[in-house]
Amino acid sequence: MKQSLGINGARRSRVILVATFSFVACLGAFLMGFSTGFATQTTDELNSTNSSASITIGTPESSAFNALFPLGALVGGLFAGWASDTFGRKPAIIIGTVPQLIGWVAITVAHLWPIHKAFVSFIFFGRFFAGLGAGWNSLCIPVYITEISPVDKRGFFGSWNQLFVTIGLLVGYCLGIPQGSFHYYYVSVVAIGITAIFMITMLFIDESPVWLLSHGRSEKGERVLQRLRGSHVDVSKEIDEITGNLIQPEKISLCRSLIQLGRCSVMIPFLLSLGVMFFQQFGGINALTYYASQELQKARVADYRTVSSLSVGGTEVVFTVVGVLLVERLGRKVLLIASSVGMMVSSVMLAVDLYLVRSPDSDTNGDAKRYSALAVTAFVVYNAAFSVGWGPLPWVMMSELVPTSVRGVSTGVATAFNWGSVAVITFAVTYYQQAVMPYGMWFTFGGICFISIFFVAFLIPETKGRSMEEIQQMFETFRYRRYLFPWRRLSEDEPLLV
Repeated sequence: MKQSLGINGARRSRVILVATFSFVACLGAFLMGFSTGFATQTTDELNSTNSSASITIGTPESSAFNALFPLGALVGGLFAGWASDTFGRKPAIIIGTVPQLIGWVAITVAHLWPIHKAFVSFIFFGRFFAGLGAGWNSLCIPVYITEISPVDKRGFFGSWNQLFVTIGLLVGYCLGIPQGSFHYYYVSVVAIGITAIFMITMLFIDESPVWLLSHGRSEKGERVLQRLRGSHVDVSKEIDEITGNLIQPEKISLCRSLIQLGRCSVMIPFLLSLGVMFFQQFGGINALTYYASQELQKARVADYRTVSSLSVGGTEVVFTVVGVLLVERLGRKVLLIASSVGMMVSSVMLAVDLYLVRSPDSDTNGDAKRYSALAVTAFVVYNAAFSVGWGPLPWVMMSELVPTSVRGVSTGVATAFNWGSVAVITFAVTYYQQAVMPYGMWFTFGGICFISIFFVAFLIPETKGRSMEEIQQMFETFRYRRYLFPWRRLSEDEPLLV
């Protein structure tokens, strides 16, 4: 009995330690969400002022203000994979905080310049650098959490990344609601403080045992892994699985990683990771997140700033928690398909609402209230559906699908692709709405969500409960085709996917 209690206590301490390290790393995810919420509310404040510190909504300056953050993130994502492979996951995360700190300082002091061009230059510079650091760590953090988590908790802890993004988004929204003397640069001072705390606390957590083992530091890697799994756990099998996935345990060059991407068994999961990133971003989430206040204002919603904070930020926090709790029970595919269905239905709802609002017969007060209710309902349903599946899971699967030997390069490209998609969406939303009308844009997003259902159902394999070695073997043998085509009879004699 005492031994049983001791083992249970060790398991609890193991989970607590992984949870602590994940929490510290996810402060970077919090900052990423905070930056997005900050931008959404700040554009309203900058639009309402008559001073030199102003940016008018609907102008190229406004589009650039929103797009520079993901553009910087694209650049950060491109180099973060190489840095995390070269210097380690933990040092790479710390490096990523530096441009964030620089960016937030630039945003804070931008209003001190009386000349409009100087103000715009500083705030654009700040947005780009804050985005560079956020994009950098949007790669490093999920990889780090995936590599320290036990197999049966990998989806649970991996989903924390998106959970902290949504919490940061909500806090950024809420701090942007107050009017009057509470200006946007006070919010940026809060961001500076959080960035400093994040940088300091990262110094006290362990390096990823996977990175240590893959770079010839076997003794320290085994010691860290034993600490994470508990003293009662035999980690030799997990070590064998980690080292078995490596092509060159001592050092994997960038050139070697690029060559490995050309292998079919590596290229397929790499392309699938790009696919999930595409549907995450082109399903409409950024049009809703960055332009929530404006979209609700078009739908005649009273107090649209507060409603956007609660319907976007609040809903995402609650339902991301739901997704975190369900991911290891239902699996990735079920949650992604359910998420796609919910996003598709709510996109169509919002499109119908925006179409009816433009109708010449919709000028009565009763119509305005009815359309407002439909718009808010669509926002809540969309964010709930996104947060359960497409919000957290692409970042989890990005690290799960590809083998350790090419993880830095492949996740770097996938992260850059993700943030490049964000930049395209946030910059092009204004112009696309002018071309096809707001309701046409949301019908488009609904169609993309519809296609994503079939992408997940027929192309994405289930990774729940599978070790990294099992996932890699699935792509190397006939098993993946058995997942792809369950109605076909397949045998192990068929050619390998290499």
